[in-house]
Amino acid sequence: MFNNQLLNKSDLQKKLTEYLSSYDVPNSDGESQIIIAYAANKNLFIDVDFKYIDFKILQKVVFERVSGKPLSKILKQRGFWNHIFYTNQYTLDPRPESEIIIENILIDYNKVNKSNISFIDLCCGTGCLGISLLDEFRSSECNFIDISSEAIEVCKKNILNTGVYKRSKVYKSNLFQDFPKEHLIKSDFIVSNPPYIPSGHIKNLEKSTLFDPILALDGGDDGLFFYKEITNYLYDIEYKGKLYFEIDPLITDQLIKFLLEKNVKISYKKEDYLKLDRLIKISFPFTD
Repeated sequence: MFNNQLLNKSDLQKKLTEYLSSYDVPNSDGESQIIIAYAANKNLFIDVDFKYIDFKILQKVVFERVSGKPLSKILKQRGFWNHIFYTNQYTLDPRPESEIIIENILIDYNKVNKSNISFIDLCCGTGCLGISLLDEFRSSECNFIDISSEAIEVCKKNILNTGVYKRSKVYKSNLFQDFPKEHLIKSDFIVSNPPYIPSGHIKNLEKSTLFDPILALDGGDDGLFFYKEITNYLYDIEYKGKLYFEIDPLITDQLIKFLLEKNVKISYKKEDYLKLDRLIKISFPFTD
């Protein structure tokens, strides 16, 4: 169906868009451009030379996509902030709604000395949050933490690909269990997108989400397990930095109730571009 008998890349893109649309693929126009660029070994559709498109690769990608597999899992890459990140079956895909975290941290630190900032990307996965912040804060350093050995390897690859390896350290740890306490105490802030889907809700997620690892999705019976574990630990050690959590709107009320009962300060709650609760910033009563 898709071959080099077509006249040019624009005709191919139109035909591919129509085909993807017939299978109800979201953003079929944008995805068709990404697929063609990938098949031509280019980052952007505008840079594609029609004669260099590998139609065998293109057909393979299209077949997997219309079968329901997310494009990011097929291509093993996903754009986030200013970079294309490597991703695979062991990591959550970077998602645009998470960029609200980067935006608000940049606002918070816009009026302070941004040199020598030290922070932690907890449950880092691909490392997209920490790497994006390292890119914005040029004199900063980040400690990346994840429990998954496979996710750690993905994060290391992205750190190397984006050129921030000199300011990065990566730790395999169950939350803070095997992470040096002295590094934690000295960090200015922690950013974390922990698993937050209630266990009983996972089977009802969209098909595309189920291609993400369950380890990165399952937040326990109420979705709050990791929020509680992280907050309780930081409270017990009298952590004085800030904590930025990505959240799910379905658990916002329960999380806020827990935080207030814990006597931590909720600095703000922010919505994503879909007007859904996505970020909560907290600090502890030990802050100077």
